[in-house]
Amino acid sequence: MKRIFLTFITICFFECHAEITKVTDMQEVFDYFQDADSRTLAIFDVDMVLVQPGDPAFQMANMKRFGAICKSILNDVPVDKQMLFLSLMTISSDPVLIDDRAPQFLQQIQARGIPTMALTSNLTGKCGPIPSMEEWRIEGLRRLGIDFSKTAPWQTPLIFDNLAPYRGNFSNYLNGFLFVNGTVVSKGEAFLAYLEKTDFSPLKIIFIDDREENLKSLEAAIRKLDKPIEYQGLHYLGAQKYPSQTISEEEFTSRWQQLASKVKEID
Repeated sequence: MKRIFLTFITICFFECHAEITKVTDMQEVFDYFQDADSRTLAIFDVDMVLVQPGDPAFQMANMKRFGAICKSILNDVPVDKQMLFLSLMTISSDPVLIDDRAPQFLQQIQARGIPTMALTSNLTGKCGPIPSMEEWRIEGLRRLGIDFSKTAPWQTPLIFDNLAPYRGNFSNYLNGFLFVNGTVVSKGEAFLAYLEKTDFSPLKIIFIDDREENLKSLEAAIRKLDKPIEYQGLHYLGAQKYPSQTISEEEFTSRWQQLASKVKEID
């Protein structure tokens, strides 16, 4: 009876202390860290939260404007190559900051001793002309002033060969980035595997992602732990407000079709 009561208390704790909130501005995001300290873990998605491609055809504002075209072309790409399509989209041009203040905001909370890391679906290993997607992503953000290597809760590289692979590669962790490697593994699954290997246990997690399903995935994963962790999910929609260059429907369609054709040729 005592064990059942304790389980009930734990469930109630999660129900009362897990929340997902929509935010549209990076200032709103960092307002949630006002009372954070070294026992809080800050987790940032990368694409459409911190950066997006410099090519306006692959920026959120224009993809939303031409949503029907995006859906039609992506649906014509084989399911097992759709994540590859999104990755080639990512490397098609240099990344740009969605909010120029993000590096400064991030550095401010890092200076307060708050552990920070990235959790991204980016592929691992070779992709197109990029020999290492992990190193490409880490270096690209570093050039923009974003660096998780020194403030991450774990410093040693990790390979999660206990999780499902995609295109012969596994999820891995490097320099503060947890690379999920596509969608075969959920972000929640990858994060649980990360906690198991590192034995890291924060009291609170703040996770910022542009997709609500990822926020819910991490919440569900945290509920499986035997230690109560307060969870705040922030559904970031700021990429939709980015002042993207306007392009014609014809140009947009052409860029997407070119990428789709390229993906289909890759084994």
